[in-house]
Amino acid sequence: METAAKRRLGDIVVERGLITNDQLQQALDHQRQTGGKLGEILVELGLLTRMALAGVLSEQWDQLRLTESGRKTAETGARRATVVGPTAVEIALRERLEALTEELAKRDERIVQQDATIAALLRRLSSETLGGAAA
Repeated sequence: METAAKRRLGDIVVERGLITNDQLQQALDHQRQTGGKLGEILVELGLLTRMALAGVLSEQWDQLRLTESGRKTAETGARRATVVGPTAVEIALRERLEALTEELAKRDERIVQQDATIAALLRRLSSETLGGAAA
């Protein structure tokens, strides 16, 4: 499996189950038309929350930073016989960050649903009030 730094944003969010392949295709079509950034388009279309996008981008940047750091170490001649992976604490923190990001994304989705329900109820109440006043 490729590192997050080398994987495309769309592939990562689909792999994490944050969006479907069809939703990714919709966003990519929109991107071809507008030329915008995929992450911003996903948020704009309401397919991804900013928190979820931030979590994915954070993972990509962390992986990129680690990859670049490794290259610089190799270039200066400080080569190691073994590759040192992330510590248990780093792994635990990454897993907790992912869990919190998912939890926040779910909360954002619930808020959006509640906002839509409230707006629909207000429209209905407003039309009933206007309809009753006209009669």
